[in-house]
Amino acid sequence: MRAWLRPSRGPPATSLKLSTIPTPTITHDSTDILIRVAYSALQYSSEFMLRTLPAIPGLPPRIPELEWSGVVVAAGSRAPAELREIGARVAAFHAIPNFALYGYGCLAEYVKVPASQVVRLSGDFDLVAAGGISGAGSTALKMMHAAGVSQGDKVLVNGASSSVGSVMVQMCKAKGITVLGTASGGNEELVRGLGVDEFIDYTARPLPEYLSDKHSTQPFDAILDCAGIQALYTHSPAYLKPSGAVVNVGSFEGFLATFSNWFLNAWRPTWLGGIPRRYIMFSTPPSTDATAITARLIDEGKVRMLIDSVWEIEDVVKAYARIATKRARGKVIVKVGKDGRGC
Repeated sequence: MRAWLRPSRGPPATSLKLSTIPTPTITHDSTDILIRVAYSALQYSSEFMLRTLPAIPGLPPRIPELEWSGVVVAAGSRAPAELREIGARVAAFHAIPNFALYGYGCLAEYVKVPASQVVRLSGDFDLVAAGGISGAGSTALKMMHAAGVSQGDKVLVNGASSSVGSVMVQMCKAKGITVLGTASGGNEELVRGLGVDEFIDYTARPLPEYLSDKHSTQPFDAILDCAGIQALYTHSPAYLKPSGAVVNVGSFEGFLATFSNWFLNAWRPTWLGGIPRRYIMFSTPPSTDATAITARLIDEGKVRMLIDSVWEIEDVVKAYARIATKRARGKVIVKVGKDGRGC
């Protein structure tokens, strides 16, 4: 089969090689599922990982990316019956340790994965959208849970045109939450189409200044930051309830700055200059439950996945260049399957 390999550290243009490698096989007495990959989604953090994580001596070259959609072509006898059906449409993901340490990825024509990391989809589920539901859905649901938001609350989604932000806007609206969404002015129509109660163009005026002026008397119950803007937290007492929290999963200002900000925001006490509002940041690995919930909401018409662009497997380097612009509106997807349905 064909697969993109990363034999050495570096930017995608120099570190990735489209190669031919053996197709994985399934052990009969196992829970493993062999999936013919239709579409793989690229992650914003992937380019950073390609540039920084070293190749591990003694292990095969790393295959990038961790979430995908496709169809079942083989399954172990101990896998659930619904996942043993040949041709079943599925969404799947890799566990972070296997992905980060051993290089198991999904920019490949076939992927073997435990059944616990696979979700059966309805027969007409769009495999393009399914390629990115595990990461975006899991992150959005985890952020909402961490913030403790519920019906009647008022939240700010910063980065509402992103893959996670767009899903979270829709999930919040489905729960009866008032949602204000931020994006650049060029994305206003897109974000309003997601159902936000108010759109804020962060390029028109400094966002903390605008929020202080317009929302100090009716502050937010939570700020769900998909971009990672430190000033949004620094000034949050002006527009966030004392019981509220800023939940951040973004690293728009750079990974080192984000890590430094997290440490100070989460651990510095107020008597040393800390901000008197909770700051929450965590890893957001995909989960089966969240993937299934997201798929159900899509089937019910309550959520739709935003797809920024779809690239042929030969154009993976160009797809990573699109991610690197930080302007993608929704998921950047790579079509791995040989036809439009990946089947």
